[in-house]
Amino acid sequence: MRHQEGGAPLVALDGASVTRGAARLVADIGFRLMPGERWAVLGENGAGKTTFLRLLRGEIPPDASCGVGARVYDLPGAGGPQPTPLGLRQRLPLVSGDMQDAYAARGWAATGLDVVLAGFRDAALVYGEPDPEEHDRALAALEALGLAELGGRRMAELSTGQARKILLARALACAPDALLLDECLEGLDAPARREFLAVLDRAAAASPRLALLFASHRLDELPACLDRALVMRAGRIVRAGGLAEVLAAGAPQAPTQAETPRPARPAASATLPDRAATAAPGGFLARIRKASLEIDGARILSDIDWTLLPGEHWAVLGANGAGKSSLLSLLCGAVWPSAPLDGDGAPGTVEHGFAAPGETLDDSRRRIGLVSPALQASFPYDLTVEEAVWTGLSASLDVFTPPDEAGRARAAAWLEFFELAQLAGRSVRSLSRGQFRRVLLARAMLAGGERGPALLLLDEPMAGLDTRSRRAFRAQLERLAGAGTPLVLVTHHARDLPRAVDRVLELAGGRVAFCGTRTEYENRQAARAKRTA
Repeated sequence: MRHQEGGAPLVALDGASVTRGAARLVADIGFRLMPGERWAVLGENGAGKTTFLRLLRGEIPPDASCGVGARVYDLPGAGGPQPTPLGLRQRLPLVSGDMQDAYAARGWAATGLDVVLAGFRDAALVYGEPDPEEHDRALAALEALGLAELGGRRMAELSTGQARKILLARALACAPDALLLDECLEGLDAPARREFLAVLDRAAAASPRLALLFASHRLDELPACLDRALVMRAGRIVRAGGLAEVLAAGAPQAPTQAETPRPARPAASATLPDRAATAAPGGFLARIRKASLEIDGARILSDIDWTLLPGEHWAVLGANGAGKSSLLSLLCGAVWPSAPLDGDGAPGTVEHGFAAPGETLDDSRRRIGLVSPALQASFPYDLTVEEAVWTGLSASLDVFTPPDEAGRARAAAWLEFFELAQLAGRSVRSLSRGQFRRVLLARAMLAGGERGPALLLLDEPMAGLDTRSRRAFRAQLERLAGAGTPLVLVTHHARDLPRAVDRVLELAGGRVAFCGTRTEYENRQAARAKRTA
């Protein structure tokens, strides 16, 4: 692997491997990260990209059998080469969804400003009084990214896109030697993605010696400053060189249509649910009437009126912070409508038309399949993949007793359907984010018993999936929709929508901005674009 001439590498890996249990996550990695190098890190789900970045940064050690020279750091001013980055890791910040998930899952009260300040100590939370100079640098970083108004809000309350930008401000405030980014655009709307990439390009131009590694599954969303690429497969670096050269050789994220596998059919013991001829007893699947939602004094949703009918499949669209994830939480009964702002009158209502007479909201929500970043963040990490899927049988996040034979068979069938059978015995802790997302999809299909979920809610379900997996998953959703499973899908990538999605609800500022057919919405968007051209 060729590098810039002169100087010492910031980080050198020589034959480094990482093993967890019986799984070899990365194997025999040789890599030199030189100042000023800008790398795209490519590879399919499970290829080892996240583990590689965490190994490089020093979050996880190489296997003891690799020897003391397997990883060496030589950061400017650090006093020479050393085997660990202790006390220096803030100069190698990582921006990813995993840290963001921790704030959501643990309910920490840290504000956006707290998160940026904690970055100076490479910590999750601020301990003690912050240094005044660091406080000023943190405020300047938030201001530079247009995030000043989010500095005082709790991290756990922010939308996915807002929280991701806070983490970028945290990284840049530390004046890093190298910036590591792992699927950092997932969950951001299109304008936010463009601005995020522009910030990276400006940071690279302002700091020629800043090294950058950018892991992504979407080749059309790479920063312009990248000029190198490496490809990982099965935990190894199999190709490295100039970005154009590597992409011309064929990156794994861009298979041809002929190379894209058809999704496997589930086993006969758990065939696709067939709800096509079954109408909801109430004449509607779900209905929200005059509902608003307030969290910690902030109004998230206002006066939502929305009815889902049998046979409809919905996309919920809108910018970061529009209230999309909160709407799904309201729809599935995870949160309740708030009282009116003026305190006059009753709060709105949420009804499930598929509920049996006398059934409570808690009962009917067990028949709703859910995949969301919040669920992934709160999931217990001491389970195997198989056990994680089993939790869908009880709509709980714990396995208190193993399922019966029929439940095991249904779980095994969905593991096969989502191409997870070979991972059944692995700890979910060892999975990539994309693999974990497929585990949650398999889990969601166990809701509602043998007939499957009465409603399937999907919040950014393809976040972290590589191109092959996204294509296969869209095909799987088409089959589920065709068999009558109602879909409600939140996404920032219109091309991820299955063809079966025929209705659109758009939110803006917590209110309904559009509700109608997909064709009407697309025509409306085209007219908007024409007016602004």
